[in-house]
Amino acid sequence: MIKIASKLIAGSLACASLMFASASSAQTQQVKTLRVGNWLPMHHLIVAGIIKPWADAIETETSGSLKLQIMTSPLGPPPATFDLLLDGAFDIGYGVSGHNPGRFTMTQVMDLPFASPDPWSGAAAAWATYERYGARYNEHKGAHVVGLFVHSTPAIHMRTTGVNRLADLNGKKIRVGGNVTGRIMSALGATPVQLPPTEAQTAMARGVADGITFPMESIDFFGITPVIQSSLIIPGGLYTDTFWIAFNQKTWDGLSDAHKAAVRKHSGMAIALQGGWAWTNGDDLGRAALQAKGVKFVNLPDEDVAEMKKRLEILRKEWLAEAAKRKLPGDEIIAYAESMVQRYSAAKKVNRR
Repeated sequence: MIKIASKLIAGSLACASLMFASASSAQTQQVKTLRVGNWLPMHHLIVAGIIKPWADAIETETSGSLKLQIMTSPLGPPPATFDLLLDGAFDIGYGVSGHNPGRFTMTQVMDLPFASPDPWSGAAAAWATYERYGARYNEHKGAHVVGLFVHSTPAIHMRTTGVNRLADLNGKKIRVGGNVTGRIMSALGATPVQLPPTEAQTAMARGVADGITFPMESIDFFGITPVIQSSLIIPGGLYTDTFWIAFNQKTWDGLSDAHKAAVRKHSGMAIALQGGWAWTNGDDLGRAALQAKGVKFVNLPDEDVAEMKKRLEILRKEWLAEAAKRKLPGDEIIAYAESMVQRYSAAKKVNRR
């Protein structure tokens, strides 16, 4: 009798162990890991301050059943990111809309001169506008966009002093990073020089470029601070770049409803706010580094800002012409974007009579 009982107990334990192993295996199989294409260092503001917190929030929301693995090395240059995403080289990607001139023109409404006065309102307006009109743009076919954000307002940082007015930019060689920025510099009398940010310091040290238009944060991050002598501040934000975060469409379609819900919860406006926080804090560090070096900060006079807006009105007209060509309500889109900027403006005053 004892032998029979022992055999029954042993059999039960073996069965329980098998069931536990099967359950553990099933649990392991339920964990879905997606690769996030990345072309920046892991400590860069965009990765450490926006992409990683977003990925962590989704993993926490799904109790670890959806993991976003950020790649540590690029599969191609930044302008190739969207095509790599469409090809399925990775499941999720992020990029700069301006890296692909003419491809995301409507999405780049916040890239227009003086559209984004701060990274909070610019990002919020970019997403709200895209959420309302983006499906009609049809600019991201093959991908599912879950968020947009913008960088902070840039300054024009020079390797010498003496650039205090708009006229002082005439003939100056200014490093730019995107198509819209290049057009802006040309309209202001400067000569745009297209260079990777990693080459900016050397170019300025050798006189290949006289200056660079960049947010405060980026000057310090890319090690350009040592060659900067003055920074021309343009009130109202001269321009911005619109960044996108998107899933490969097939990857998105393959997610469970619960996983999609978790992504949506921490995307959209949440990404915009995360971007505003990251760029604001990054700028504080960059500005402190420039101040410590004794860089001269110059605010462009109001009359020069007005002249800038007048000269750059052509970019707005071109954007509207492109919208009309696509049978889109351009004036309505811009008016909505501007209303969202006002709604989310970081400069709003409260507790004031």
